[in-house]
Amino acid sequence: MTPSAVCFDLDDTLLSYNQNPGEALDAAHRAAGVGRFCSDEELWAGANDVGHAESDREFLTRLFRLAAERHGGPTESAGTLARTYEEAIDHTDVSFRPGAERALDIAREHGPVGLITNGSRETQELKLDALDIADAFDTRVYAGEETPPKPATDPFEKATLELDARPTETLYVGNSLEHDVAGAKRAGWRVAWFPGERDRGATPEEHAPDHRFDNLAELGPLLH
Repeated sequence: MTPSAVCFDLDDTLLSYNQNPGEALDAAHRAAGVGRFCSDEELWAGANDVGHAESDREFLTRLFRLAAERHGGPTESAGTLARTYEEAIDHTDVSFRPGAERALDIAREHGPVGLITNGSRETQELKLDALDIADAFDTRVYAGEETPPKPATDPFEKATLELDARPTETLYVGNSLEHDVAGAKRAGWRVAWFPGERDRGATPEEHAPDHRFDNLAELGPLLH
């Protein structure tokens, strides 16, 4: 069955950062006066183990604390590193991922379009404005602020209500097996997986996607 509505994840799905992540992490450690104790990959490897956080700052604090525990860093500096890391990241220095701009156009021509993204409204809207796509969606759900974060089903249920869509007729496009694929499948949605650089080595297990994209423009044939 052809989906009647399409929703997208934001980070590492529709967009990617232009900024070098290692340089941002270096800047954060320097500003905090802390010796570098983990790589960018090692830091973000703990993202799925952090659990629910009430804000981006709390999430980053937990992430740095977990990385410090795993890699011999000072756990007491986690809060400071979270602040300096936030300050080192330019959320406006982003670009569309391959095929993303075309995929948005195709989805909008086809039917209702939504955004479901983990992260605060304030931070995520900086990225939307930078790419001039803030008005591209019929609904925007900021999971972690308005609802529990993905992979909870709440953000998906909120989106279907606001789009007046049936879960089984709604397609979600995301990069993360843990957050996007698992959450959407639990909510009864169809899912297209578009892995980012950090996700390419992941292997679908319990929650296998219905489709895999190597370029978001592949959404076109799926909808037609």
